[in-house]
Amino acid sequence: MKTIKSKKTFFTTNLKSLTMATVFLSVVLFMSCSEQATIEELAADDILLIEKIESASKTFVNAASLPKETKTAFNEDLSDSYIESVQLASGLGYKVSLFTDNQSRVEETGNIYFSMSGKLLKDNNEQRKGRRNKCFEFVFPVDFIMPDNTSITLDVKEDWVLIREWYQSNPTVKIRPTLIFPLNITLKDGTVQTILNEEELFILKDACKKNRDQRKCAVLVLPVSFTMPDATVINVNERAEFRLLREWHKANPRIKQKGSLIFPVNVIFKNGTTATIANEMEFRVANNSCRN
Repeated sequence: MKTIKSKKTFFTTNLKSLTMATVFLSVVLFMSCSEQATIEELAADDILLIEKIESASKTFVNAASLPKETKTAFNEDLSDSYIESVQLASGLGYKVSLFTDNQSRVEETGNIYFSMSGKLLKDNNEQRKGRRNKCFEFVFPVDFIMPDNTSITLDVKEDWVLIREWYQSNPTVKIRPTLIFPLNITLKDGTVQTILNEEELFILKDACKKNRDQRKCAVLVLPVSFTMPDATVINVNERAEFRLLREWHKANPRIKQKGSLIFPVNVIFKNGTTATIANEMEFRVANNSCRN
């Protein structure tokens, strides 16, 4: 009889444990589903409010009239952006036109929306979102020469505010900063590449806008060397050493001429083949060999 009682007790205890576990799991799943539903509902509310702001009559207002809560967004994801104009849809929210010096963005300009309380609204319009999307990610540090020939180095993405603050301190200056090349970037597929000049940056962004392969047609095989405008030679043995060229330009901000790649150089094409390039013209042809 004791044995039978023990089995019954064991069965009852485990049944209770199983029941409690089932109830707990059900609660977790319910909460998870409820949370997901809430996120989707909030996103739908944002989209509806954006549509109402877009279709409503709006008046231009001063940027200072934006709710103080918007500062959080401008110190984080929008740290690389400047306000060009603010439009108020009374009782609904704000339409804010932005400009950026962040060349990783697909477009220099774009629009975002805030509620009356200052909440940044999530936009699902692909055309509007596309203008604010990033084509690639910078590998920091990134350097700029400002209009007064001083330089600003961005060590992390939050440092974009340093450029905005410079213009806030120099409100009459309209000339934009100069991005110093070469610079390293990370593509969406994780590939790290070095962009040597503005022409290569334009090719990259053009491929991004047209949804093409963003990888360079021809990649330099290191080591390579550059002759700088003052006749000094800079050797680049690994990717990180491209920074040496930027340091030279920061030390010589008035000189706009770029360093010249010393030929011949070896390159690797997208298909894995290699070639020796004899001069600048051949290098340009190699860089454009895979473009449609």
